[in-house]
Amino acid sequence: MVPRLIAVAAAAFLAAGCNEIRYQTARLRKAAPPLEVPKLAALPDHRVTYDCKIGEPFDVYFPPGGVGAALTLGGEDFALREIETVAGKRFADEHFELYMKENGSVDLTSDEKKIRSDCRVR
Repeated sequence: MVPRLIAVAAAAFLAAGCNEIRYQTARLRKAAPPLEVPKLAALPDHRVTYDCKIGEPFDVYFPPGGVGAALTLGGEDFALREIETVAGKRFADEHFELYMKENGSVDLTSDEKKIRSDCRVR
């Protein structure tokens, strides 16, 4: 009886932990101070254009020092803050998330829906 109770308690603990991990990224993004979009026209051109198998191409500006990224989508610029990840790199704001995988492909999500997939540097 006791081992079964321990197994049930462990499963409940793990389920609660997984739920916490799922919502941690959104909570961190919401608590982060806002970033200002740099005046990109005044900066040296460090833009990267990504062509996607699913979705239109888009540009990302990576400022020197790696403090974040500026996503250009639909003629507008969005400041993205780098967030911790186990593998690859992630940049996000309150709406967009840019996930750069270790294999070189990039995915872009908007409000947790994938809008660009399997993108590569042009």
